[in-house]
Amino acid sequence: MSKNVFTMIKKELTRFFTDKRMLVSLILPGLLIYVLYSFMGNMTSQMFEVDENHVYSVYVTNEPTELESIRNNPLFNVSLITETYSKDELMEKLEQKEIDLVIFYEEDFYTKMVNYTVGNGLAPEVEIYYNSTKSESGLLFDHYVRELSILESTLSNKFDINRSSEKYDMASEDDVSIQIITSLLPFLLLTFLFSGAMSVASESIAGEKERGTFATLLITPTKKSEIAIGKIVSLSIITLVSAASSFTGLMLSLPKLMEGADFSINMYGAGTYILLFAVIISTVLIYVVLLALVSAYAKSIKEAGTYAVPLMILNMLVGISSMIGASTSKPVLYAIPVYNSVQSIISILSLEVDMLNLAITIVVNLLVVLLGVIGLTRMFNSEKIMFNK
Repeated sequence: MSKNVFTMIKKELTRFFTDKRMLVSLILPGLLIYVLYSFMGNMTSQMFEVDENHVYSVYVTNEPTELESIRNNPLFNVSLITETYSKDELMEKLEQKEIDLVIFYEEDFYTKMVNYTVGNGLAPEVEIYYNSTKSESGLLFDHYVRELSILESTLSNKFDINRSSEKYDMASEDDVSIQIITSLLPFLLLTFLFSGAMSVASESIAGEKERGTFATLLITPTKKSEIAIGKIVSLSIITLVSAASSFTGLMLSLPKLMEGADFSINMYGAGTYILLFAVIISTVLIYVVLLALVSAYAKSIKEAGTYAVPLMILNMLVGISSMIGASTSKPVLYAIPVYNSVQSIISILSLEVDMLNLAITIVVNLLVVLLGVIGLTRMFNSEKIMFNK
């Protein structure tokens, strides 16, 4: 790399990292993501929290003696409502969250249930009303449905599925964590990378054109290709700093956001992060090149931002494809820029890396970057584009 390219990189990095406002704009997203996602996680867990001292108000009619054990479960401190109400009054109290559950057993429910033959008329019925927006009501409803379902399956038992307490789901804690990460992280990662590149690329080229400083740069002895490479490398470094801030904030907040799930990120080693970093680098370079081309064509920062919006939407659509949580094994699909990055990130995070597909991804992305540099150099050589003639 020539001395002029280093000079360009140093100039751009100095400008960004010595400007306090730009520095804050790079670091702040990561901090905001951590605070926002942690807050969301805490709020979500509080929504489903139930006070252990809560007294459940339950109204029951025709309750069979044989089924009182469901209500007398020691996990639920149930208080029976003894006053007489009409059905409409009880429904209103449920809606107002004044009571937790209303149960109507059919008269002689237990006897009819024992004597009932499957397929011979209507089965005896129990109606259970609850309010799902009240955590206590939903929790007690689930308890009743579960216990009654067990009773029903016992009475008409033809066969058993997984009868013992043995663990039948063989997914490990790491498998569960990987499933969560691979369905969530690639999309967010691509969004962070593109947003970071978009914020700096527009300002670096379209901003300089708008201020008139880019014309001064173009008349210096520095080759246009060196200016293009210097811009792309420096913008990529700045984008990576922004993405690293967002990525760190996201990873630190995930345990709080996924509170209640068996979530852990300890299954990834240094090799995983190195491969991930390689894909991220090649993806960032593509984003910077594309946005630099758009920025060079635009007359102002505002116009560059407008042109970048379709690219952002396209990037989000590609990122959404990661939510199926599994990567493709077809090498030909790894020749599609950005989509190949999504697939490679999924395979890396799933610990199922195919080195051939990974190599195709990085080579294809770098070829796209090379073409972008050539295109950017030609644009820098065009007075019509650079001076808006």
